[in-house]
Amino acid sequence: MRIVSTLTLGLLATLAAGCGTSAPRPPVGTPASPSVSTTVVRADDEVVAHGMLMQDSPTADVELCLGGVAESYPPQCGGPTFVGEVDWDAVRPERANGVTWSSGEVWVVGRYDRGTGSSGALTLTRPVSPTPPPGVDVPTEAPATFPQLCDDPYADGGRRGAGSEDERNALGELLPTLDGYVGSWVSDGSSLFNVLVNDDPEAARARLREAWPGGLCVEQRDLPTERDVLAAQSALGSRFGLLTSSGQAMTGGLDVHVTMLDQATLDGILAAVRPWLAPEHVRVTSAFQPLSR
Repeated sequence: MRIVSTLTLGLLATLAAGCGTSAPRPPVGTPASPSVSTTVVRADDEVVAHGMLMQDSPTADVELCLGGVAESYPPQCGGPTFVGEVDWDAVRPERANGVTWSSGEVWVVGRYDRGTGSSGALTLTRPVSPTPPPGVDVPTEAPATFPQLCDDPYADGGRRGAGSEDERNALGELLPTLDGYVGSWVSDGSSLFNVLVNDDPEAARARLREAWPGGLCVEQRDLPTERDVLAAQSALGSRFGLLTSSGQAMTGGLDVHVTMLDQATLDGILAAVRPWLAPEHVRVTSAFQPLSR
């Protein structure tokens, strides 16, 4: 399970903007997708997923890695096991130190039983394949965007290009202490910070100017705070087949990715985060998706 905080995402955005790459973010002003619109998997659905195949030893179960993969040699990961045999020859396997794994991600189709083993088991209904089954769209990542929130980020006395590493660190420590802090990012790749709060933006700007002399935009929006998002993440723990969760700096929402999202899992997640987040601020996605409806 991997958990990333809203502030962490903001700081990662700062670094990524400087080098030109980043994980995708929703455009500013776009609310998190309502969780109720998420595709829920039914018990009788044939499901499809993609990930790395891993077998720790010749006698071990083959697993489908749906979460993170440790960058070691051989790689290390785990996930649902398979009922029946897996045709390794179809996926160009690699082998080292008794470990066998697929050289890239593969596609699997079958019936998933979450009650088998610690991560569930998949009974294949089609052979494992390095290509997606017909009719399945391969997910693509949208380009990252880091919009500037104001017309003049130096109107209150800031200086273009100003800000030392120590001042940047001081700003990073100050941001989560702001009343109503939602999230932040850099839009010019170096020193133009954009900050969202759900409280008084002028009071937040005044506090931030004490630490940061560079570009600064502060905007108020009625969004959950970073503190609320972190509390919701903590409440989820490692339940519900959780693979990853991450706060969204630009929307104040929480993204949750699980092994398989059935109705009971969705209801449980929404109930767990309800003290801090409304359903419209929670987006839940599933590694296993219905093959067709």
